Amino acid sequence: MRRRILIGGAVLALTLAAVIALPAWRAQGQDPVQQMETPAENPFAALDHLVDEAAPDFGSGDQAERSDQDFLRLSPQSEPQDIPKALTENVPYSSCDKLPEVVSATFKAASPDAYARRMFYVYAQMRRVLDTGDCTCKGKTAPFSAVEAIEAELQASEGVDWNRHTAGRDYISRARKLRADVEAMCGGTF
Repeated sequence: MRRRILIGGAVLALTLAAVIALPAWRAQGQDPVQQMETPAENPFAALDHLVDEAAPDFGSGDQAERSDQDFLRLSPQSEPQDIPKALTENVPYSSCDKLPEVVSATFKAASPDAYARRMFYVYAQMRRVLDTGDCTCKGKTAPFSAVEAIEAELQASEGVDWNRHTAGRDYISRARKLRADVEAMCGGTF
């Protein structure tokens, strides 16, 4: 199968080269059959004239280099703000024991309340690691009372019908911003 694909690709490339090169030869008044080397001698003889053409100079100054790098950068990389290194070993959270509230069915449910609590908990985890400087499981496992405190604060400021989706999105975006600092401090992934 692989050989067929390779041979097919080579045949396609040679066919395209011939189709592209034939009008150019005719325009120059040359007979392509007389000019072309045999495929055994040089299978890409028809493309040699393309290599010999002068390439345009697009400039290679410092400004051109900077603009190229700016163009190629997909998203700006935010540098962590002078975060001190943690004094503990970095333990991935995936290997840590989870709190009973975090593994409960109500926390994992597909409801607006559960969604908001999950986002609040991620934020609480990031905040806890930065506050304690602890990158072990103890530091990465935030107490669930932090989630309850965020819910109580939202209920006090916005009433009982606070928007769970908006608050959840707000807290997960805050958590994502903190994650770069956490990973810089811990020297590895969360």
